[in-house]
Amino acid sequence: MATRLLVSLSGVDAGSLEHCASVADELDRLRVPLSLLVNPLPEQSAVGWVRFRRSTGDALVLNGFGRSPVFVPQQRRARRKPSLPAHEAGLRLIATVASLEVRGLVTDCFALLDETVSLGTMTALRRHGFTVCADANGVHDLKTGTHWRGRVRRIGQRAEFAMIPRRAELVRITVDAADLARHPYRWALFDAVEDALRDGAIPGTYAEVRVPPLRRASGHGPRSSPR
Repeated sequence: MATRLLVSLSGVDAGSLEHCASVADELDRLRVPLSLLVNPLPEQSAVGWVRFRRSTGDALVLNGFGRSPVFVPQQRRARRKPSLPAHEAGLRLIATVASLEVRGLVTDCFALLDETVSLGTMTALRRHGFTVCADANGVHDLKTGTHWRGRVRRIGQRAEFAMIPRRAELVRITVDAADLARHPYRWALFDAVEDALRDGAIPGTYAEVRVPPLRRASGHGPRSSPR
Protein backbone atom coordinates (compact mmCIF):
# COMPACT_ATOMS: atom_id res chain seq x y z
CA MET A 1 0.00 0.00 0.00
CA ALA A 2 1.28 3.47 -0.88
CA THR A 3 2.19 5.76 2.01
CA ARG A 4 0.07 8.88 2.19
CA LEU A 5 1.39 12.29 3.25
CA LEU A 6 -1.14 14.45 5.13
CA VAL A 7 -0.05 17.98 6.06
CA SER A 8 -2.37 20.04 8.25
CA LEU A 9 -2.45 23.65 9.42
CA SER A 10 -4.40 24.96 12.42
CA GLY A 11 -4.98 28.30 14.14
CA VAL A 12 -5.23 30.53 11.07
CA ASP A 13 -6.07 34.10 12.12
CA ALA A 14 -5.51 37.69 10.99
CA GLY A 15 -2.04 37.85 12.51
CA SER A 16 -0.79 34.73 10.76
CA LEU A 17 -2.42 35.04 7.34
CA GLU A 18 0.66 36.41 5.58
CA HIS A 19 2.84 33.55 6.83
CA CYS A 20 0.15 30.97 6.08
CA ALA A 21 -0.16 32.25 2.52
CA SER A 22 3.59 32.08 1.84
CA VAL A 23 3.86 28.56 3.26
CA ALA A 24 0.82 27.44 1.26
CA ASP A 25 2.41 28.85 -1.91
CA GLU A 26 5.59 26.86 -1.27
CA LEU A 27 3.59 23.68 -0.67
CA ASP A 28 1.76 24.36 -3.95
CA ARG A 29 5.15 24.32 -5.66
CA LEU A 30 5.76 20.90 -4.12
CA ARG A 31 2.24 19.80 -5.14
CA VAL A 32 1.32 19.16 -1.52
CA PRO A 33 -2.22 20.18 -0.47
CA LEU A 34 -3.11 21.35 3.02
CA SER A 35 -5.78 20.16 5.40
CA LEU A 36 -7.01 23.33 7.13
CA LEU A 37 -8.07 22.57 10.72
CA VAL A 38 -10.70 25.21 11.41
CA ASN A 39 -12.05 25.90 14.89
CA PRO A 40 -15.83 26.07 15.43
CA LEU A 41 -15.57 29.87 15.75
CA PRO A 42 -12.96 30.93 13.17
CA GLU A 43 -11.98 34.57 12.89
CA GLN A 44 -13.96 36.26 10.15
CA SER A 45 -10.74 37.70 8.74
CA ALA A 46 -9.48 34.19 8.05
CA VAL A 47 -12.67 32.82 6.48
CA GLY A 48 -12.06 34.35 3.05
CA TRP A 49 -8.57 32.86 2.83
CA VAL A 50 -9.84 29.44 3.93
CA ARG A 51 -12.49 29.55 1.20
CA PHE A 52 -9.87 30.52 -1.37
CA ARG A 53 -7.54 27.72 -0.31
CA ARG A 54 -10.38 25.25 -0.48
CA SER A 55 -10.97 26.26 -4.08
CA THR A 56 -7.33 25.33 -4.85
CA GLY A 57 -7.76 21.79 -3.57
CA ASP A 58 -7.04 22.15 0.14
CA ALA A 59 -9.42 20.45 2.59
CA LEU A 60 -11.53 22.01 5.32
CA VAL A 61 -11.56 20.01 8.56
CA LEU A 62 -13.61 20.76 11.68
CA ASN A 63 -11.06 21.04 14.48
CA GLY A 64 -12.94 19.67 17.49
CA PHE A 65 -15.86 21.07 19.44
CA GLY A 66 -14.30 24.20 20.88
CA ARG A 67 -14.05 24.16 24.68
CA SER A 68 -16.21 21.06 25.18
CA PRO A 69 -14.34 18.18 26.90
CA VAL A 70 -14.93 15.44 24.31
CA PHE A 71 -11.63 13.61 24.68
CA VAL A 72 -9.04 12.35 27.13
CA PRO A 73 -5.50 13.86 27.25
CA GLN A 74 -2.82 11.52 25.91
CA GLN A 75 -1.08 11.04 29.27
CA ARG A 76 -4.32 9.66 30.75
CA ARG A 77 -5.20 7.17 28.00
CA ALA A 78 -3.68 4.21 29.82
CA ARG A 79 -5.96 4.75 32.82
CA ARG A 80 -9.26 5.69 31.19
CA LYS A 81 -10.80 5.50 27.75
CA PRO A 82 -12.74 8.44 26.29
CA SER A 83 -16.42 7.90 26.98
CA LEU A 84 -18.46 10.84 25.70
CA PRO A 85 -21.93 9.43 24.87
CA ALA A 86 -23.15 9.69 21.29
CA HIS A 87 -26.20 11.78 22.27
CA GLU A 88 -24.13 14.44 24.03
CA ALA A 89 -21.54 14.44 21.25
CA GLY A 90 -24.36 14.90 18.74
CA LEU A 91 -25.70 17.96 20.56
CA ARG A 92 -22.25 19.54 20.60
CA LEU A 93 -21.74 18.66 16.97
CA ILE A 94 -24.97 20.42 15.96
CA ALA A 95 -23.73 23.63 17.59
CA THR A 96 -20.26 23.50 16.08
CA VAL A 97 -21.47 22.68 12.57
CA ALA A 98 -23.96 25.55 12.77
CA SER A 99 -21.19 27.98 13.74
CA LEU A 100 -19.25 27.03 10.60
CA GLU A 101 -22.27 27.09 8.30
CA VAL A 102 -23.07 30.65 9.35
CA ARG A 103 -19.67 31.56 7.92
CA GLY A 104 -20.29 29.65 4.72
CA LEU A 105 -18.01 26.75 5.64
CA VAL A 106 -19.16 23.14 5.27
CA THR A 107 -17.17 19.96 5.80
CA ASP A 108 -17.60 16.24 6.44
CA CYS A 109 -14.15 15.82 8.06
CA PHE A 110 -13.46 16.04 11.80
CA ALA A 111 -10.14 16.03 13.65
CA LEU A 112 -8.60 16.14 17.10
CA LEU A 113 -4.98 15.39 16.37
CA ASP A 114 -3.71 15.52 19.96
CA GLU A 115 -6.37 13.31 21.50
CA THR A 116 -8.25 10.02 21.26
CA VAL A 117 -11.80 10.51 20.03
CA SER A 118 -14.50 8.56 21.87
CA LEU A 119 -16.63 5.89 20.19
CA GLY A 120 -19.69 7.98 21.08
CA THR A 121 -18.24 10.93 19.20
CA MET A 122 -17.57 8.79 16.13
CA THR A 123 -21.14 7.48 16.27
CA ALA A 124 -22.45 11.06 16.39
CA LEU A 125 -20.21 12.06 13.49
CA ARG A 126 -21.64 9.23 11.35
CA ARG A 127 -25.20 10.24 12.21
CA HIS A 128 -24.49 13.81 11.10
CA GLY A 129 -22.98 12.88 7.76
CA PHE A 130 -19.26 13.03 8.55
CA THR A 131 -17.12 10.58 6.61
CA VAL A 132 -13.67 11.04 8.16
CA CYS A 133 -12.47 11.32 11.77
CA ALA A 134 -8.79 11.87 12.54
CA ASP A 135 -7.32 11.60 16.02
CA ALA A 136 -3.93 11.02 17.63
CA ASN A 137 -3.84 7.36 16.64
CA GLY A 138 -4.82 7.57 12.99
CA VAL A 139 -7.66 8.27 10.59
CA HIS A 140 -11.06 6.55 10.63
CA ASP A 141 -13.27 6.00 7.59
CA LEU A 142 -16.68 6.46 9.19
CA LYS A 143 -18.51 4.80 6.30
CA THR A 144 -16.61 1.52 6.14
CA GLY A 145 -14.96 1.38 9.55
CA THR A 146 -11.46 1.27 8.03
CA HIS A 147 -8.75 2.64 10.32
CA TRP A 148 -5.41 3.84 8.96
CA ARG A 149 -2.77 4.04 11.67
CA GLY A 150 -0.27 6.87 11.79
CA ARG A 151 1.11 9.10 14.52
CA VAL A 152 1.21 12.87 14.14
CA ARG A 153 4.49 14.73 13.88
CA ARG A 154 3.97 18.23 15.24
CA ILE A 155 6.19 21.07 14.04
CA GLY A 156 6.57 24.05 16.38
CA GLN A 157 6.74 24.93 20.04
CA ARG A 158 4.75 21.85 21.08
CA ALA A 159 6.72 19.60 18.76
CA GLU A 160 6.87 15.87 19.30
CA PHE A 161 9.93 14.34 17.67
CA ALA A 162 8.65 10.76 17.44
CA MET A 163 10.12 8.87 14.53
CA ILE A 164 7.67 7.96 11.78
CA PRO A 165 8.33 4.55 10.17
CA ARG A 166 9.26 4.83 6.50
CA ARG A 167 6.64 2.21 5.59
CA ALA A 168 3.83 3.67 7.66
CA GLU A 169 0.39 3.87 6.05
CA LEU A 170 0.25 7.57 6.88
CA VAL A 171 2.86 10.28 7.34
CA ARG A 172 0.99 12.99 9.24
CA ILE A 173 2.59 16.40 9.77
CA THR A 174 0.86 19.30 11.48
CA VAL A 175 1.81 22.87 12.35
CA ASP A 176 0.09 25.76 14.09
CA ALA A 177 -0.19 28.99 12.11
CA ALA A 178 1.38 31.01 14.95
CA ASP A 179 4.63 29.03 14.56
CA LEU A 180 5.03 29.82 10.87
CA ALA A 181 6.46 33.25 11.72
CA ARG A 182 9.57 31.50 13.10
CA HIS A 183 12.00 30.46 10.39
CA PRO A 184 13.32 27.34 12.18
CA TYR A 185 9.80 25.93 12.32
CA ARG A 186 9.12 26.76 8.68
CA TRP A 187 12.35 25.03 7.67
CA ALA A 188 11.48 22.04 9.84
CA LEU A 189 8.09 21.80 8.14
CA PHE A 190 9.53 21.85 4.63
CA ASP A 191 12.31 19.43 5.59
CA ALA A 192 9.74 16.95 6.96
CA VAL A 193 7.57 17.28 3.84
CA GLU A 194 10.46 16.88 1.43
CA ASP A 195 11.79 13.88 3.36
CA ALA A 196 8.39 12.20 3.03
CA LEU A 197 8.23 12.99 -0.70
CA ARG A 198 11.71 11.56 -1.25
CA ASP A 199 10.58 8.38 0.49
CA GLY A 200 7.75 8.09 -2.02
CA ALA A 201 4.82 9.32 0.06
CA ILE A 202 1.84 10.49 -1.97
CA PRO A 203 0.43 13.89 -0.88
CA GLY A 204 -3.25 14.22 -0.08
CA THR A 205 -5.70 15.61 2.44
CA TYR A 206 -7.88 14.17 5.18
CA ALA A 207 -10.86 14.62 2.85
CA GLU A 208 -9.19 12.35 0.27
CA VAL A 209 -8.00 9.60 2.58
CA ARG A 210 -10.94 7.33 1.66
CA VAL A 211 -9.94 7.43 -2.03
CA PRO A 212 -7.06 5.25 -3.29
CA PRO A 213 -4.10 7.59 -3.88
CA LEU A 214 -2.74 8.33 -7.32
CA ARG A 215 0.98 8.33 -7.86
CA ARG A 216 2.51 11.79 -7.68
CA ALA A 217 3.71 13.22 -10.95
CA SER A 218 7.45 13.82 -11.14
CA GLY A 219 8.81 17.33 -10.87
CA HIS A 220 7.44 20.36 -9.08
CA GLY A 221 5.02 23.08 -10.00
CA PRO A 222 1.54 24.32 -9.12
CA ARG A 223 -1.13 21.74 -8.54
CA SER A 224 -3.69 21.21 -11.27
CA SER A 225 -6.67 22.13 -9.05
CA PRO A 226 -8.52 25.21 -10.29
CA ARG A 227 -7.87 28.47 -8.47
